[in-house]
Amino acid sequence: MSEIILQKSSRLLAMRASVSGAKTEAVLEKPVSIQPDKNQKFSPELLQARYLIDQRLAELVNRLPDGKQQRLFKIRYGFEPEQLKQQSLKQIFSKLEINPAPIKQLSTNHQSLWELNYNGEQPTQFSD
Repeated sequence: MSEIILQKSSRLLAMRASVSGAKTEAVLEKPVSIQPDKNQKFSPELLQARYLIDQRLAELVNRLPDGKQQRLFKIRYGFEPEQLKQQSLKQIFSKLEINPAPIKQLSTNHQSLWELNYNGEQPTQFSD
């Protein structure tokens, strides 16, 4: 009497597609890029760092099951994405395993850049 609604089950849809021979495409959301306020001026290095962070976060979050993404991300990495953005760029790049080479090529003084957080401010301290 009870029917399973296939439209709401991603696993059943994938199984049905694999049996029927249809190719399933992984839909990856593009990272949401926050446009800087007109009052704030971000350096090209910081904009590039923000883009790399957004791209990597979107990639990591999209690998997790729908509806549990934020919770599982927090369990796996120890903090939510918004908390991560409050740490220094050096810590973010390290924890997300992002290659810093593109930033180092753009920057003339990348040491001071690594001490800033995602928003270009001094980071707040979190205990690891």
